[in-house]
Amino acid sequence: MEHIMGTITMLLATALATIALPSQILKNHRDKKVGITLWMTMLVLGVYTSRATYSLLIGSYYIMIPDIIGTISSSIILFQAAIRPQLAFIAYAEKRNWL
Repeated sequence: MEHIMGTITMLLATALATIALPSQILKNHRDKKVGITLWMTMLVLGVYTSRATYSLLIGSYYIMIPDIIGTISSSIILFQAAIRPQLAFIAYAEKRNWL
């Protein structure tokens, strides 16, 4: 059961790191704004960073690889928000009537 759960975790983390986050990066670049919440981005970055660190500490390179990719991708999304602060997370703010 542990091996099955490890495989599922690795596959889901890999899909998030290689499909979902890169597609968000491309969408942000194309739209010239960051369309997801700051909290979501920070949470994803925190999860990937902590999982990558933990995987390194226990020597589980099987899960560490997608976590490193996810950490890099999440960092890029935060960087995109930092270079365009006036547009960062504007879609979320508009939905909340903050603007």
